[in-house]
Amino acid sequence: MKKLISLIFCVFFFFISAVVAQFEQQDIFQSANKAFSNKKYDEAIQLYESILDKNYQSSELYFNLGNCFFQKKEWGKTILNYERALLITPNETAILHNLSLAKSNTIDEIVVLPSFFLTRWWTQIRNITHSGFWSLLGILFIYVGIGGIVLWILGKERITRKQGFFGGMMALGLSIMIFALAYDSFQIQKKSDVAIIMSKETLLKSLPDEISNELLPLHEGTKVKIIEKITSWYKVRLDNGEIGWIIESALEEI
Repeated sequence: MKKLISLIFCVFFFFISAVVAQFEQQDIFQSANKAFSNKKYDEAIQLYESILDKNYQSSELYFNLGNCFFQKKEWGKTILNYERALLITPNETAILHNLSLAKSNTIDEIVVLPSFFLTRWWTQIRNITHSGFWSLLGILFIYVGIGGIVLWILGKERITRKQGFFGGMMALGLSIMIFALAYDSFQIQKKSDVAIIMSKETLLKSLPDEISNELLPLHEGTKVKIIEKITSWYKVRLDNGEIGWIIESALEEI
């Protein structure tokens, strides 16, 4: 009995602590918003980042932090935070708009190669919403599929059983695709393998070595796809398909 009471007390204490911490972070968030409204961007950045240091993340938090760096014209950090916000809420109009404005202030003009149409189609669908919604939708289709199978087994009329079978199979098939979308979205949020150049200027090298050939200069705010890492060097691919090596200190992963 004493162990049960202790367990209940611990759970209650944990719940209360979590609620209190949530309110504290909300107060800090509101203070940061007020600082931003008063054009105290450095103060707002410090407050927003203090929330991130406590492992509290949200699309709005990253978006507001990006807005602070936008006002300071620090395009690398601006784009980095907007991209992180998009990982949580893909296709958010306000974020996409501000991201486009930020990119228009960067130096590098890299032509984006068109992707394979199936890849483009899959990405567009995946980015409609976040992984949590896809998971819930997948569960819903499983229940619909099970309902159809039950109707097929227990239905009295031939047409009803036929409709239940095909409807159930279709719903279960769709649930598999939806769960694949959820998994892909979750993996992208967990590790996007995409990074933003944070240095004012860095060099894309032919090999992971300071003395290797220089391919081209890259500037703050440019997005690269990470292929692999060797010691302190990243092998990356640009949007135009060019591949090279960048020193780790020059970029930050989204």
